[in-house]
Amino acid sequence: MPPVAIFTSGLVLLGLFVAYFGADTDARKRLYGTVLTILLAVFCVYTVIPPKETIKLGIDLKGGSSFQVGIKPKEGETLVSESAREQARTILRKRLDPDGKNDLLITPQGDNSLEIQMPGVKEEDRADVRTKIEQVANLELRIVHQNSASLIPQIEAGTHVEPGFVIREYRKSDDPDARSGKELVSSVPDMTGKSISSAHAALYPKGWVILLDFDSKGGKAFGELTTANTGRQMAILMDGEVLSAPNINEPILGGSCEISGSFTRESATALASALENPLENALVIEGERSVDATMGADTIKQGVYAGIAGLLATLVFMVVYYRLAGLIAVFGLFLNVLMIFSAMALFGFTLTMPGIAGVLLTIGIAIDANVLIYERLREEMQAGKSVGAAIETSYEKAFSAIFDANATTLITAVILFTVASGLVKGFALTLTLGVLSSMFAALLVTRVCFNWGIKSGAIKKLSMCHLISSKNFDFLGKRKVCAIASLAAIILSMGYLGIKGNKALGVDFVGGHLTTLQTLPGKDVETAKIESAIKGLEFTDVDGNAKTIREVVVQSQDSATNADESYITIRTDFGSGEAVEKKLHEVFGTDSFKLSVDKVGPSVGKALLYKSAMALVLGMLGIMIYLTVRFEFSFALGAIVALTHDLVIAGGLVALCGYEISLVLVGAFLTIAGYSINDTIVVFDRIRESLRTKRGNVRDIMNEAINATLSRTLLTSGVTLITLVTLFYFGGTSLKAFAFTIIAGILVGTYSSIFVASPIVYWWARKRKKSLRREILEADQGSANVTV
Repeated sequence: MPPVAIFTSGLVLLGLFVAYFGADTDARKRLYGTVLTILLAVFCVYTVIPPKETIKLGIDLKGGSSFQVGIKPKEGETLVSESAREQARTILRKRLDPDGKNDLLITPQGDNSLEIQMPGVKEEDRADVRTKIEQVANLELRIVHQNSASLIPQIEAGTHVEPGFVIREYRKSDDPDARSGKELVSSVPDMTGKSISSAHAALYPKGWVILLDFDSKGGKAFGELTTANTGRQMAILMDGEVLSAPNINEPILGGSCEISGSFTRESATALASALENPLENALVIEGERSVDATMGADTIKQGVYAGIAGLLATLVFMVVYYRLAGLIAVFGLFLNVLMIFSAMALFGFTLTMPGIAGVLLTIGIAIDANVLIYERLREEMQAGKSVGAAIETSYEKAFSAIFDANATTLITAVILFTVASGLVKGFALTLTLGVLSSMFAALLVTRVCFNWGIKSGAIKKLSMCHLISSKNFDFLGKRKVCAIASLAAIILSMGYLGIKGNKALGVDFVGGHLTTLQTLPGKDVETAKIESAIKGLEFTDVDGNAKTIREVVVQSQDSATNADESYITIRTDFGSGEAVEKKLHEVFGTDSFKLSVDKVGPSVGKALLYKSAMALVLGMLGIMIYLTVRFEFSFALGAIVALTHDLVIAGGLVALCGYEISLVLVGAFLTIAGYSINDTIVVFDRIRESLRTKRGNVRDIMNEAINATLSRTLLTSGVTLITLVTLFYFGGTSLKAFAFTIIAGILVGTYSSIFVASPIVYWWARKRKKSLRREILEADQGSANVTV
């Protein structure tokens, strides 16, 4: 879709959205909401139906291209240091995936190589990728000799020597208007690009240019250079080639510089990224291959079928339990998912397994919003209100809980997207889209449907099932027993994870062995057969301990340069190479392939791990600040303690059940964090509302509030678990760990929102000897004089 059409469509939809909330009558709200819903649905369908923009699948789901990249030692060195490998890895991720839209795997291989796997790289894209990889981005500024044009022919003919100057050629370009030829420039750079603080591409009337900003030291040096050489040409060189040689008309003292050179949008963006992220070591591409999905075609197919079956079961449950209201919720949920995939297709984002985890969390959040509204609706109808009045009141009362739960989730998602990189960014993206779309669908779309039903007379009464009738459990009375149980579970989990150490981590985090099979002509070696033969294989690791291969990544790879070459790569734990080699020869014989074994580093680098951990910590800090402002610090403390409790115990359960923490499980743990916060905030919102409106003992009121949300808590958890349990049993072995992790997290999270988060709030308020009710009322009204 052309950018102008996207922009125009966005303005129209935004205008209708504003008009809906600004409407002063129900008739206008129905009209604006209906038109907005229809136009949005048409727009979303248009963007996701081929041959228009389609959703790109990640390397784990579809495969892509693999580049074997060698790292050259620096001049005067013979080895490539670990820091140099990590620097190259970090820079390549920034160059190849600057927006976090693509799924990218960069794995150290041997002592001086990297394997880069990129999804959806077509043949016509390979040249651009090669340029981004191999470009060192060594920027130099050199003053041009005043008689450059006349001296170059003499120097090349050998009739003249000009000390202190050398000849440099212009970079070759396909643009017929691009400058060509040579320049005579100073032999030593007058300034380098080491002082560049930022670089970005910009479109000027004369074409695409690159704008550079220097740091304070570089800005001063650049000002002195241009002041001393006003009136002369200054050549801008990249990796020894002249990009342009503008004239210095006046001193440039602002610490900025502009590079022109017949750029396209793509080349300007790529060069700006390279300048901002220069490589210390030169890279050379040693091989290119097309690769299959890391999860395997059978696993993906099983996962898709299981996911669809689980989702359908969820939707059926909603319709059976809530009947007509459930049918309306299903419509809103369908539009919600459609909006997520439409946005991903429209902006070219890549869908990966962690991204699917974000979609699953979004579905859970969307269902939770509907359950919140409908449980409120039941209460209002039981209070004797008419259907129309009950619907209006239920949306108004549920709004606060829905807003706060989604706001805290959105804070985490935005921080993850801003600070983290790689797969964590993909999860954050889908979660951000999902939160926004779920709020729109739950609060606007379903409400418009109800309004039309009431107006037309189609909805005269609503009936729905009721899970829990008796609501008088003393949850806070069990706080000491639950505190002891939770502390014991946390200590056991942390202790077990500490004992296992790196053994709890998969190949993605600690590295392992890469076994490469080059299949011989006429021989068929099935990847599924390889995986079944190797998984569960026993071997002795590097420390002499007996171990079992639980996670294995098998990929088919075809050479991009030689159609007759076909490879299969197998990533397994450190120390397993010899056992894998022996097993493969045992199963397939010795005449089916040529085999080599090499060590590989972790797919998740130190920089990525650090950024992801930092993003999660900042996300928790953001949640704490938000909850302190919106609720009070007692609630913020309870939410963070519950979140930490859920992540630690879920991690312990995963390790205890023999699963290794891999890249895919990172998405699962992030899903747990999002679910935990969402579930806890809903309970807190009802507690806050009850303390505002009811008198009596705080403990009794908190118990009553928890009881009031119990049906919603169990319903949301149960409905979300339907899809995950289906995925666990029918989604294939590779998806079991993923589904199990989220199942464990949801069960622990459901427990903590009732038995951990709320007791922490109660305990902290009593410890400070302050009235929790008074604090809430003072926050709402500015002052109050209430006695507990």
